Amino acid sequence: MVFSEIEKLKTQKIDSLLNFNTDKNKLQYLAVLPSISYDFFENSFNVGISLSNLSNFYQTKHRNKIELEKLKFQLLEKKENDLFTLEKEYELILDTYEILKLELDNTTLTKEIFNLKKAQYENNKITLEDWLNVQKNFQDRNLVFFAKRQNLISKMKQFEAKIRKHCFVEELKYLDFVKII
Repeated sequence: MVFSEIEKLKTQKIDSLLNFNTDKNKLQYLAVLPSISYDFFENSFNVGISLSNLSNFYQTKHRNKIELEKLKFQLLEKKENDLFTLEKEYELILDTYEILKLELDNTTLTKEIFNLKKAQYENNKITLEDWLNVQKNFQDRNLVFFAKRQNLISKMKQFEAKIRKHCFVEELKYLDFVKII
């Protein structure tokens, strides 16, 4: 499906961010290493351990672990919300496409009525005013259809740019083929 690759990519981003944060904290153990010194006057080595550094190390390690889990849950929730929003937008675009396609399928009757009125005008069955009203209504309908078509094409292309994948190939071909009624 369209969104499986997006979900995989977002999951990889989350994992890499969490791994980067974990890697960044790996050198914190250096704070608890004992300090070593050499006394030249007594020719002796001294080793010192700071309980404060040791305590701070374990507190920071525990706090970082909690913050990392919190960040992980926030990122996973954001990923799910983003995917849900994209799915809803995709479905809305497809629904709009189907409605527009149905409107186009319904135009054969409109064309027949237009041609009938044209023949009536040519045979002096209807007045010029009636014929001009028929033409205006037909042109207005074509203009509305053209505007809806252009708007839908724009939405499809924006969505494809957003997800960086072509998912409306057949729909765009159909809409490009159907320029105007």
